[in-house]
Formats: sequence, C-alpha cells, structure tokens
Amino acid sequence: MSSSPVPVPRRDFLGTLALAGATLAVASRAQAVGGAAGEAAAPAPQSQQDEPWDNSWLDRLTARHRQMFDIPTYNNGAGLFYAKNYLNALRDAYGAQYPDVQAVLGIHGDAYPVVFADAIWERYELGKQSETKDPRTGKWARRNVLWQAREGEETAEYTVDALQSRGAQFLLCNNVLRFVAQRLAGKAGVSYTAMRAELIAGLLPKVIVVPAMVVAVGLAQEHGCAYVYAVLR
Repeated sequence: MSSSPVPVPRRDFLGTLALAGATLAVASRAQAVGGAAGEAAAPAPQSQQDEPWDNSWLDRLTARHRQMFDIPTYNNGAGLFYAKNYLNALRDAYGAQYPDVQAVLGIHGDAYPVVFADAIWERYELGKQSETKDPRTGKWARRNVLWQAREGEETAEYTVDALQSRGAQFLLCNNVLRFVAQRLAGKAGVSYTAMRAELIAGLLPKVIVVPAMVVAVGLAQEHGCAYVYAVLR
C-alpha cells in the first residue's frame, strides 16, 4: 500500500447497506475465480449441511473496547490496516490493549484471499486474481503476503498473525466460501464437497467460518461491538 487508508466514519450496524452487496461483489469475480466462462460449477448441497458452526468467537468478546471491522474487499489488506490503526490508537493514546481491546474482522466479498494459507494461494493463483504482487519477487503473489511477513516489510504490522497476536479474531462468510468452492470445483472437475473440504483445510489458523456475515455482524453488535466499514476510498 502506498498510502494510509482514509478513516471511514462509524455507522450503526442496521443502517449499513454494504453487507447487502457482498454477494454481488463476489459474483462480479466469478469468471476470474472459476476460470473461463462456460465452465460448469459443481452443484452445492443445502447450506444446512455445512454445520455445525463454531460460535466460540462470541464467547470471547469480553473486552471493554471491542469493534467489528466489516471487510468486503481485498484491496491490498486495507481492512486489516484499519484494525491495526484501531489497536495502535487505543494502545498509544489510552494505554489500552488486549485483553481490554478486541478486534473482530469479518471477511467476505472478494476479500476472501486474506484468510487462506500459501498452498491455496499458489494452487488457485489468488495473487493474480486479487492483483497482489509479492514484494519479495515483484511477481504475482504465490503466497499470502498478509501472513508471516518479514521484519521491514510494509505489511508486517497488519498481517493476520500479527493482528491475531494482539487478540484479533477473523471470521469468513460461509456464503462466500460456498460460492468460491462451487466455482473452483467446476474448474477442477471435482465435487463441491471435496473442494469445500480442501478450502476449509487451507484456511489460516484460528479463522472461523460463520453462516453469513450479515448474521455475524448483528451478533457482534448484540455482544457489545462497535462497527467500522473498513473499505479504502
């Protein structure tokens, strides 16, 4: 990122329309994710078969300061940058940090590459699809550049693991996961079930899949979280 994201004003959950566009955001990338047009997507079973859900993230929302970051776009990790600013400002200005401060990052839309490990990035060319260059090679990233950055790299302070070490929780929308699994299954010629299992196994540690981000946002609010629409403008 060449510049710091511009802060976005806080809004009430119920007044936010951004989440309604999550499916459209993913659908707009269907061809890029699934390959050439015309490839058949493997049929997906009913979403009820994706259960059981891990709701432990809600039980961990106990900090005095807790905030939900709605992240629907990849955009070079801009949403994670917002969370880093939140944690840093509370630490530096008010002396507050984990466990008194918690951030929840809701990943959906075309932000989904954020939470996948290097093997998935390499196999399905997520660097090319997300237009992410690897600073170590100058080429399309074949690894998740937002995971375990080296000291001195621009993303080092706001990688997934760096934020997790400060108490942040990462959520992935199941509706987005289902769409990506269906498209990739069609390209690879495997069943939806097999592809979903591969993607689940390829998630970064401690990432939790939630039934739908619109639900997770509401539940986070019910558990005392403030809200930020974390999109660079």
